[in-house]
Amino acid sequence: MSTFLRWSLLAGLLASTAHAQTLADTTVALPMLTVTATRTATPAAAAPARVTTVHRRDFEAAAARSVADVLEARTGVFVRRYGPAGLASMSLRGSGASQTLILLDGLRLSDPQLGQIDLSLLPSALLAGVEVMHGTGAALYGADAVGGVVQLRPLQAAARPSLRLHSTLGAFGTRTGGFAAAARRGAWAALLAAELRTTDGDFRYHDAALVPAQTVRRAEADARQAALYGSLQHDAGRHHLTVSAWHLDAERGVPTQQQAARQWDRQTRFWARERLRLGQGTLRLSAAWQRSRLRYQAATVDDTGRTEAGTLEAELRQTLGPRWAFGLGLTGSRARATHPNLAADARETHLAAFAHADGTLGRTRLFPALRVDRYHQPAGKTRAVMSPRLGLNIALAGGLHAKASAGRAFRAPTFNERFWQPGGNPDIRAEDGWMGDAGLFFARRNVSAEVTGFYHRLRDQIVWEPQARGFWAPRNVGRVRTRGVEASGRWAARWVQHGRLEAAVFYTFTDARDRTDAASASFGQPLRYVPRHQVKGALGIGWKSLQLDATLRTTGRRAVATDGSQWLPAYTLLDLHLRLQRQLGPVGVTLGGVLENALDTRYEVIQSQPMPLRHARLRLLLTFGEAN
Repeated sequence: MSTFLRWSLLAGLLASTAHAQTLADTTVALPMLTVTATRTATPAAAAPARVTTVHRRDFEAAAARSVADVLEARTGVFVRRYGPAGLASMSLRGSGASQTLILLDGLRLSDPQLGQIDLSLLPSALLAGVEVMHGTGAALYGADAVGGVVQLRPLQAAARPSLRLHSTLGAFGTRTGGFAAAARRGAWAALLAAELRTTDGDFRYHDAALVPAQTVRRAEADARQAALYGSLQHDAGRHHLTVSAWHLDAERGVPTQQQAARQWDRQTRFWARERLRLGQGTLRLSAAWQRSRLRYQAATVDDTGRTEAGTLEAELRQTLGPRWAFGLGLTGSRARATHPNLAADARETHLAAFAHADGTLGRTRLFPALRVDRYHQPAGKTRAVMSPRLGLNIALAGGLHAKASAGRAFRAPTFNERFWQPGGNPDIRAEDGWMGDAGLFFARRNVSAEVTGFYHRLRDQIVWEPQARGFWAPRNVGRVRTRGVEASGRWAARWVQHGRLEAAVFYTFTDARDRTDAASASFGQPLRYVPRHQVKGALGIGWKSLQLDATLRTTGRRAVATDGSQWLPAYTLLDLHLRLQRQLGPVGVTLGGVLENALDTRYEVIQSQPMPLRHARLRLLLTFGEAN
């Protein structure tokens, strides 16, 4: 297999790819504030788009270990898993992993060479929450926000010193341990958190590829990953400064049908933010730097790719009377990549200007936004993209809100698509399209619900095709039409004096089809690995210090072949989490047991990537002081 094919397959793996609060969606009780849909603090009910908000208490309820777990259990996102410890990418509204923007505290996480990030490498223990904005976010955040934007909120120091220790012991040699410690003194606050996770990954599964078919044990699927996060804050008068660092180091086996391989991932990020209060406005300044290293080793190859990127951003936010507010900003970045198969000039400079506003006209809130991105490449090549968006929210009677938004979105080509040798195309165009959605949001007391319809059209989709000279090359040939419906609801109540009960449901219908070539067998067929139906339900029952959380997920069948001739069957999974919470003097103790795949379902999310049957793990959490 050629070096390009190995790396393109790796990119394909990514691209085709505690309380009774058991499920937090847009249905959380008001006044929940979100920022991802507007760049300013806005109640979820008043935002112009659907926003799913997941808090740390929901991480606990779902026993989530990574961002992949959080999105899979508590949002309408479809997570494409290549085994339990393998790559994990996401699909939102039929988009691929490189068409959904993922931010960490506002910092873009995607690798400029592959255009994506592996969600299994992002531990939930270092996060305070996650926001998912459904629909285009290009006017606010730029490239790649086609299907939506995922905002990861890192931990922050509490008002008092605190310490959190957690440990997990599970099947298949799974071990996890970590801590989060925070302190505050005067205007200064600091937080340090870390986690180490290992697994043998040697679960038993049914291998239908063998003749005869038999049950075997998964081999070469071990994994080890370590994560470290630190943050230092200074708040004095009008100034608020935050300096943060994030480091990930992982090694794992990559079992395939052809040969065993290993992969090493290392990612380091530093960023600083200054918020300066100016009368009725705020000036926000930020600087970020990130470096990543990915090594892939197999029988005949040992390749290492390195990327580096730096970003500067300034944004002024100002209010204009009681009804209007606006924001103006400039951002610039520079990225480069090195790899044995990349051209020596694989680099890019990016500049952007953006503006957004939030205004009220009677019962209607308007959210106009506009952004212009300009990319400068080697040999003097430049390209510019303008991304407008208009959103609105109408407050109807009795806690009912109508939402609608429409705008342009685009995905910038990756370094692989532009600079791979041979085959890369420096002149390849960005994927481009228009997206729109509309829906209703309702919230009153302990009941909330939301329903949204959406329609996307994407052109110039980048597709790698074989060439006559024996290599592959990317071309702008694809066209995709996507339409669908998202619906969610939540209800909470007390059933006895010390009892709590909460139920939630999320349903997604997605019809994403190829519209490229009417003469092709793939024309009009569903996109690969995009389930038409998803249903997710959660039930939380609490009584005094005892809590039981159940999550039920049904994922519809997924097309494997582009012509619709092969499908993976639908599957249903049930996860149970029972935990006991006690306060022993100054120490909060939570002991939990998790039963995953309680129905013992045999399934594959991605073809030839088996997932484990029923298995269990034990969790212990100790908290001192004010835990995050």
